Amino acid sequence: MSVVLPPDMEAWLCGYLRARLPDVAGLQAGNKRPQDYRGSYPLIVVRDDGGSQSDRISFDRSIGVTVTGWTRSNDRPCKDLARRVYGLLTDDSIPFAAGSPVAAVVEQGCNGPYPVTDDLDVACYYLTVEYSAAGVLN
Repeated sequence: MSVVLPPDMEAWLCGYLRARLPDVAGLQAGNKRPQDYRGSYPLIVVRDDGGSQSDRISFDRSIGVTVTGWTRSNDRPCKDLARRVYGLLTDDSIPFAAGSPVAAVVEQGCNGPYPVTDDLDVACYYLTVEYSAAGVLN
């Protein structure tokens, strides 16, 4: 019997977003905010909050995404980017993207983007998405 692992949603989603946002100058995407980050470039942080295994090869995945950059007094570019990220991550075509572990978008688990206060003088928006995802045979 094969071992089934949960998919690495953070890595896949970061690559997916980078590929679809080439027009955003200086954009970085990862699963952690760099310690030296001060808002000088747009940053997307993707966090897999986990979820249950719904059957042998299917996993429910809750994803939290933080979009930061620019300044609090100039938050419009960050808000627009967060809205684009939400649209990309909830698009019906995401299960059909090359290498996608996403089987379906669970619309009831998709929320935001919401403005949040950050310790730095940067604009910050948070959103959540939920997926049914295929596991990886190991």
